[in-house]
Amino acid sequence: MAVPRRPIPAFAPVPLRARKDGWTAGRQREFSRLLHVGRNIGKAAKAVGMSRRSAYRLRERPGAESFAAAWDSAFALRPPPATSSVSELWYRALFGKTQPIVRRGERVGTITRPDNAAALKLLDRFERKERDAARRRAFWDRRRSADERSR
Repeated sequence: MAVPRRPIPAFAPVPLRARKDGWTAGRQREFSRLLHVGRNIGKAAKAVGMSRRSAYRLRERPGAESFAAAWDSAFALRPPPATSSVSELWYRALFGKTQPIVRRGERVGTITRPDNAAALKLLDRFERKERDAARRRAFWDRRRSADERSR
């Protein structure tokens, strides 16, 4: 059973008509816990036997303010995305990522694995720069042709 990184806020379950196959108070609590652990609405809903759409409908019901606040708190303190300098990306793409091997609490060695994520980030940077350069060239070409026509 996965444990959330921070405490799950207490909330008042949404008052609903009692149904075996509906959003019971227990399902709502488990959904909130799973949402805080995995931050994936569809997976959390599926894990409690409900659909993503029904979770959103439950959130919009009258009296669901506390449930919605607990839902929002799962995404509120999301850590900022890791940023990497270009030189760091190049190093990781060329030489890989080194990870320690730990056995019984002791470091017994290291393993170096290729870092495909770094290579893909570099590729994305190059593609973005090429697209921007193509846009600038097109802009200036249109501008030049408009200037020539006006002469």
